[in-house]
Amino acid sequence: MKLKSALEVVVFPVDRVRGTFGSLRPALGYVRGLRLLQVALPGLLLTLASLFAAAQSSVLTYHDDTSRSGLINETLLTPSNVNSKQFGKLFSYSVDGFVVAEPLYVPNVSIPGSGTHNVVYVVTQHDSVFAFDADTLGTGVPLWQVSLIPPGSTTVPYLVQGCKSTGFKEIGIMGTPVIDPTTGTLFVSAKTMQASGIPPNVTYTYAHTLHALDITTGQEKFGGPLPISGSLTAPNGNVVSFEPLQHFQRPALLLSNGVVYVAFGSNGCDLNAYGWLFAFDSGETSGTLQQLAIYNTSPNVSYGASIWQTGSGPAADSTGNVFLMTANGTFDFSTGGPDLGDSFLKFDYSSGAFALEDYFTPYDQGSMAANDKDLGSGGVLLLPDQSGTNPHLLVGAGKTGTIYLVNRDSMGGYDLGLGGGNGNLQYLPGAVGPMYSTPVYWNNTNNQMVYFAANNDAIKGFSLTNGQLSTSPVVFSGKVGVAGVPSLSANGATNGLLWIPINPAKPFLAAYDATSLIELYSSNQNISRDGLGSFLPHFITPMIANGKVYVGTQSSLVVYGLFPSLSTTGGANQTGTVGTTLPLSITVQAVNSLGAGVPGVALAFNDGGKGGTFSNPNATTDGTGTATTTYTLPTKAQTVTITASASGYTSASLKATAVPGSPTAIGLVSGGNQTGTAGQPLPLPIVVRLRDQYNNGVTGLQVSFTANPAGGSFSANPVTTGTNGQASVVYTLSTTPGKVIVTASYSTLKININETGQ
Repeated sequence: MKLKSALEVVVFPVDRVRGTFGSLRPALGYVRGLRLLQVALPGLLLTLASLFAAAQSSVLTYHDDTSRSGLINETLLTPSNVNSKQFGKLFSYSVDGFVVAEPLYVPNVSIPGSGTHNVVYVVTQHDSVFAFDADTLGTGVPLWQVSLIPPGSTTVPYLVQGCKSTGFKEIGIMGTPVIDPTTGTLFVSAKTMQASGIPPNVTYTYAHTLHALDITTGQEKFGGPLPISGSLTAPNGNVVSFEPLQHFQRPALLLSNGVVYVAFGSNGCDLNAYGWLFAFDSGETSGTLQQLAIYNTSPNVSYGASIWQTGSGPAADSTGNVFLMTANGTFDFSTGGPDLGDSFLKFDYSSGAFALEDYFTPYDQGSMAANDKDLGSGGVLLLPDQSGTNPHLLVGAGKTGTIYLVNRDSMGGYDLGLGGGNGNLQYLPGAVGPMYSTPVYWNNTNNQMVYFAANNDAIKGFSLTNGQLSTSPVVFSGKVGVAGVPSLSANGATNGLLWIPINPAKPFLAAYDATSLIELYSSNQNISRDGLGSFLPHFITPMIANGKVYVGTQSSLVVYGLFPSLSTTGGANQTGTVGTTLPLSITVQAVNSLGAGVPGVALAFNDGGKGGTFSNPNATTDGTGTATTTYTLPTKAQTVTITASASGYTSASLKATAVPGSPTAIGLVSGGNQTGTAGQPLPLPIVVRLRDQYNNGVTGLQVSFTANPAGGSFSANPVTTGTNGQASVVYTLSTTPGKVIVTASYSTLKININETGQ
């Protein structure tokens, strides 16, 4: 297939489709899936197969997949261990600017000269790309770092953009990159400024460039970088050109079927800014990075219909259709114009051009545009196939807080039904607060769930049944204020955890049980240890991989995870006789934050001063991270807590119970030498105690009582010793006055007790 050059661009007017847009189909028979055949050298395939073969889940794109579900498979983090005792900040990497994009993750990457690493990739507003070891800080030095600023250029000062500052001082890389695992390539868009001339006659030029970086070295591939540019003729005859200064590349990049999609929106105040969508050949088959197609969402007017989605990228389904939401602006598409403000859009790319296949625009779009209530402040989530007549759905919400559930196969065009007509399956007006994030999907053991984290609202979970959302949330948290974008980790249908950065006066990371939305962890619970650091709301999206949570701030990448810990692997909950050695050895394993054993860890065992002894009170873990000791119980009967501790590790503890030994003596506690009336009970009971050699009372044994001379009676005989080893009996004197010797005995042990009747 011959690809069109970067200058051959196409705008699809209304007459390119047949019938109403409610059942829109392309007039031309485009073939979906440009890349039906992939070609690769066997040696390259072998290398890449080795490079990416791992049980771990990679995070190669924004919100974890092209449907933008926000769901990652995770086995190490669970609701039971994500708490401030076992989980917190492990370390942080310093970077050279604001981190706005979501970090990405690839396991088992071979870095030249450094070996194999799990790698986290971070980009900054200073136009830098960092590759860090994802598991350990080490020296804090990146595995590699590249600057995407050409010689003689800089990042773009924020004030040059002509908008009020939102906290950024410079504009560089905003949109989350995307990684192609087949070629080991990271695609990223950067913005730069170049000055020319001599003051005061200085002119500035601005550029957006697309880079294809080798994930092992950071070196450019496929002939990159490639300038992003283009123009087209609008239906009204105006030539509309892409102006780099006026546009931010805020949405995450999308890679689908060998095509890299890059979207643009306004610089924050809509000065001559449009929504632009570009398509680029990823170079996988052609070996060259090249621009394929361009689309403008509102070419007949001077600005509007931006694509920003609070950093969320366009989404793609399994057939390569691309979906996105536009921000406020003119809408006239239903009456023959080309302008698509506040709309859900569906594109097909093939033959080097974009085809707008379908769209949905809410009935109150005009009010949205007039009041800066843009639909496109939130991102699009494509739901998994559903049962019923409408299996292919998408969901999204914008600044009005209305949730829209839309049929992707027949989106409905402009809604004349005032909130329920055409292809829109559900309106939930005002169901959430202003939406500046992307919804999250999870199919747990009980329900399919869709979560919304809106501004100054609770996090709300709606159930999804037979292609319909519950009309109100089935679970919700407390109000979270201004927040970032949520992500969800789960082990299939269990152990769901919803993660979200929250930005009040003291920014923090929070984790919620996804089934109940009860908060389990907050970095503010131990802020001196776990403090997150400042970040800007809306954009920040946590990335979860291999038992860790990665969050970008204005100057660092902060890494949270399970603390290295000691765990008991043998010898717990034993019972033994006082003064004897427990029958089983006590074994403890030192594990790192990934759950792997750590050799060479110095451990100390103690019983809290209870008097027992260890054969090896100070031990060092072996090659499996295991240390072993035996324990001799104290001579006092009790339950002992044995603790293993090591510097930098959470401690492990277990219980051991010391029980009394065999009785060695019987003694009188009280009730001896009493005088009473013949034929009547003695005033006090007679109490004796069985004890072992360490003076521990022996329980559960039967003590027998006799009287000499015979006569009288005992309230019980024999009597079982209680928890303190004591046996208590009431003796009634015989009717014959005189001295009586009461004998208490157990086995060969006995004691004589004098009593008198008169």
